[in-house]
Amino acid sequence: MRLLIGPTDGESRDYLRWQTPVGRIRRFTPHPASYNKQPLTMLFDVFQQYPTAMPVLATVGGLIIGSFLNVVIWRYPIMLRQQMAEFHGEMSSAQSKISLALPRSHCPHCQQTIRIRDNIPLFSWLMLKGRCRDCQAKISKRYPLVELLTALAFLLASLVWPESGWGLAVMILSAWLIAASVIDLDHQWLPDVFTQGVLWTGLIAAWAQQSPLTLQDAVTGVLVGFITFYSLRWIAGIVLRKEALGMGDVLLFAALGGWVGALSLPNVALIASCCGLIYAVITKRGSTTLPFGPCLSLGGIATLYLQALF
Repeated sequence: MRLLIGPTDGESRDYLRWQTPVGRIRRFTPHPASYNKQPLTMLFDVFQQYPTAMPVLATVGGLIIGSFLNVVIWRYPIMLRQQMAEFHGEMSSAQSKISLALPRSHCPHCQQTIRIRDNIPLFSWLMLKGRCRDCQAKISKRYPLVELLTALAFLLASLVWPESGWGLAVMILSAWLIAASVIDLDHQWLPDVFTQGVLWTGLIAAWAQQSPLTLQDAVTGVLVGFITFYSLRWIAGIVLRKEALGMGDVLLFAALGGWVGALSLPNVALIASCCGLIYAVITKRGSTTLPFGPCLSLGGIATLYLQALF
């Protein structure tokens, strides 16, 4: 038996040819040009061969990321409060510091560490019927809802943009917005780390030519969004003699400009205003402070999908 490596039949491709007394077996080796493809392009080539792989992976990945977002939503505000207390010397050395990794996830009622089998996104909550295995205390429905919402957001992005880096970018955007929105609902506060995450993810996508916008259009959208909402915040503060828009809302609106472009920012503002009005009516908040971050997030995501579908 002998091994021959080289082109055959005038083709530029390489073949491995095994010659045996009973016949010949040839195995195809990829053309050298394929090695010049970017890893992301090669990954999408695989998804083209297996159309169901992308939605399935996106859904599973969304559940896992959603579980991590629950940790971020719960712990990040505590981490910032601890940092402020430590800065002002109000935190004793006996108090244990919290990070995103430590301590391990535990029941807030009995403090029992959650077992691995009880920490499977969505399914563990369903199997335990929404209760702690040890103390039978109720587990908030928000945990599975965040996981389910993230999975649906990832699935939808994979279906609308199945073979582009833009779909992956929208998944990352969805994760930023979900975490920021829930924290805003809880604390009426949009942390800068999330608004900056939205900003830089959009600009990087435009720079990498994965966005429908050019980098110049994305930067223009950010500047127009910031100037518009900051001016509105300043005017409303003079007229109403109180803060009508938080600075976090201004930064989030500006960051969304890097995703939808300057011309679509009115759509974001219109959808966000309608969502805010509906939320105020349903919750009967009246003149109390309204967390506007979730409304802006819905407006931004809705505008992105409207641009893709129409």
